[in-house]
Amino acid sequence: MPDDSLMFDVRAIAEATAKRDEPPPPPPEPPKNTQPEFLALKSTFTPSRGDMGGGFCVIFEGKTGKTVFQAFWLAKPYSTGTLIESTQNWRKFVQSLPQMGPLDKNWGGKLQEQLKDILRIEEKKKLYENYTRPKLRQIESMMRRSFEGITQCVFSATTDAEPVSRNELERAKIIKPLPPSPAELARIQKEQEEREKAQEEERAREEAKKDAAFDGTIIMCAAMVDPVRGKASSEISPGDIIGVSIEGEGTSALVKKFMEENNIEPMFPVVEIKETAGKKFIYVKISDEIRGAIAITKDIKIKIKEDRPPDQPDQHSISFLGDVFFFGLLGVALIALLFVIRYFFF
Repeated sequence: MPDDSLMFDVRAIAEATAKRDEPPPPPPEPPKNTQPEFLALKSTFTPSRGDMGGGFCVIFEGKTGKTVFQAFWLAKPYSTGTLIESTQNWRKFVQSLPQMGPLDKNWGGKLQEQLKDILRIEEKKKLYENYTRPKLRQIESMMRRSFEGITQCVFSATTDAEPVSRNELERAKIIKPLPPSPAELARIQKEQEEREKAQEEERAREEAKKDAAFDGTIIMCAAMVDPVRGKASSEISPGDIIGVSIEGEGTSALVKKFMEENNIEPMFPVVEIKETAGKKFIYVKISDEIRGAIAITKDIKIKIKEDRPPDQPDQHSISFLGDVFFFGLLGVALIALLFVIRYFFF
C-alpha cells in the first residue's frame, strides 16, 4: 500500500474532474505489442444488511507492484441504493464514488487498512500478469472475508481491472514524466539548436535590412575565408568580387540549390558596405532582385576573384613579346630575299 503521501482526497479529485467537463485528449497510440505499464483495480462493495456502501480504486505499476494512486470511499448512510459500475473508466469511477453518500471516516478507515493485507506487492504483480475473471473473483473473495471479519456482515462485491498507460497518468498529474532517453534528449537539443539558429538568422536578416536602401530580398551569407590570398574584410570595397557561402532556408536554400545544379561559382560583386548596431555588413549582388548580406564581426581575409591568376605572366607582356618575335622573323625573311635577288641578278 502507498505511504500517506500517495493518498489522494477523493472529494478533491471528484471536484477537479467535474470542472473539466470536456473529455481529455486521447493519448498517443502506444507502440505495437507494448502492454500498458499500470493496472487499475476497481471494486464496489456493500453488506447484505445495513446501509453502508463503498468502493475503491487502486492503480499500481505492474512490474514493481508499487501503488501510485488509491481512492477509497465508504458511504454511511448509503443513500443511492445502487452501486456504481466497476466496469466504467477509472476516472469516471473515482468521480462517482462521493455520489454514493456521505463519507464514514470511522468504518472507512478500518476497512481501508485491510487493503494492505489483501493487495500485497506480490499479489499485485501476479494480478498485473493475469487479471482474468477467476483472478478477480479471488481478489473479491479475499476482500469479503477481510471486511466481514471487521464488520461482522456478509458482503457482496463487484471487481474489475483496467490497463492504464503512463501517458494517461502523467496527464492526470499522478506520476511525473520520465526523463528523456539519450536519443530523445539529443533530438530535443538538435531541434532547440535549429530553432535558435533560425531565430538568429532572422534577427541578422532584420538588422541587415534596416539601413539597406534595397527593396528586394536580402539573404544571409557567410564569407569564404582565404587566409593566404584573401583580402582583409576591412579593405573590401564596392566592386570587389568575393566568395560567399549561402546559408539558411527558404529563398536562401532555393538560391543555393540553383547555383549547385547549374555549377555556378558563388562569387558576387560587392555593391554596398554599411555599419549598423555595432555590426558591419557587406552586401553583394546575387541578382537584380536578390542581395546577400555578410555580417562581419572581426577582420578576416575573404576570398576574392582576381583579374588574373598570380602565377601567370601579364597578358600585355605576352602580346608584346609575340609582336617582337613576329617582326623579327619578318626582318630575317626580307634580308634573305635581298640576298637571293642579289645573287641571281647582280
